[in-house]
Amino acid sequence: MQYIQTKKKKQPVQVQIRSLEDAEKNPKQIQQWINNVNELHKTRPPPTVQYTKTMPDIELLMQEWAPEMEEAFGQIPLPGPEMDLSLGDYARMVCTMLDIPVHKLGNKKGLIEALHHLFTLYAEFKDNPHFGRQKAAGNSAAGDRPSEKVDYMKIS
Repeated sequence: MQYIQTKKKKQPVQVQIRSLEDAEKNPKQIQQWINNVNELHKTRPPPTVQYTKTMPDIELLMQEWAPEMEEAFGQIPLPGPEMDLSLGDYARMVCTMLDIPVHKLGNKKGLIEALHHLFTLYAEFKDNPHFGRQKAAGNSAAGDRPSEKVDYMKIS
């Protein structure tokens, strides 16, 4: 997996660089500089990752599951820590359940790439306005299932 930041070719912008004398007495100028830097960071394109092998498109992974799968996930609890699995095996199982392939690459690279894809999928769901509206309306991803008390961390 290679971390590559793409940069758009733009005309260079001339920026005046100066220093502030008695900076502690000029909080407005310091805050303006901080705001300018934050705006600059917002305009940068997001970094891209090139996977060693093909991964499924995030949009495809976000598609609605078949009703049978939805029902099964509603009735069958996800495996918890009582399973005798290593962390790597547990991560492979979760990725497999979500149709994210874990390619056999050296030095656990395939697992790292699969986990990156899993967390990218999670971020997309989290930032998706459709699911934000559902959460605001009181409909969680868990549907109408009653909440149960668990003694281990549950990701929701």
